[in-house]
Amino acid sequence: MKFYTTVILDPVSPELVVAALTAALAPFDYNDYAREPFDVDAAWDWWQLPQQNLLPLRPGHAVEANVLRVGDGVVAAAPKRMIDFGAMRQSARDHAAGTWDAWADVVHAHPGALSRARFDEMHDDPESAQRAWLRQPAVQEFAQAAATQEHPYFTFSLLTADPVVVFAGDRDHFLARAAAGAIATHAYLTSDGQWFSEHTDDRGWDTHILEMDAYLDSAPDDAVIARVRCHI
Repeated sequence: MKFYTTVILDPVSPELVVAALTAALAPFDYNDYAREPFDVDAAWDWWQLPQQNLLPLRPGHAVEANVLRVGDGVVAAAPKRMIDFGAMRQSARDHAAGTWDAWADVVHAHPGALSRARFDEMHDDPESAQRAWLRQPAVQEFAQAAATQEHPYFTFSLLTADPVVVFAGDRDHFLARAAAGAIATHAYLTSDGQWFSEHTDDRGWDTHILEMDAYLDSAPDDAVIARVRCHI
């Protein structure tokens, strides 16, 4: 499996970032794991600097020298104060708000939609449950819009989702989760050497992204934020 890890480093100059990353990631080397007990969910067997830009810089910092760039100008690491996390979060919040409100319009037109799980309870076999669930007008409209790949909010990635479950709960929490998810990676490594992912204490993805968002918020402005691509 390939995944991205965000590494939070103490202030360090760009030419020393790779050495700092090597030292920070070393305790989690699958092939030379020094910590006990061994945790396969906090390990890598190779890592590399990113090949795509996952750390957009804030306006006015695009030509800063205190940034590690690789390849065709990809930002691999930069001080937190230079990274435009705010724009990433706001863009995700705006899209999430549009998506939530679009589903609210569908529900208003076709009230009473039930989750797929409810149909599993009402039918003896999964195929019958699936067909009955899909016959709901709200679910049909949602799925057809996602399948066209033309809807501004019901994207193709939602095609197989259960909208009744996806949009259950509180709108504000849905938006906060989207904002946190915009800057989240599979794992993150704190400046004091702790590895966290959704597998940490079985906390799950939602808790993971919200905890990561809070940790990045609390990091000093001069902390260096790096993204690395890992494999296990």
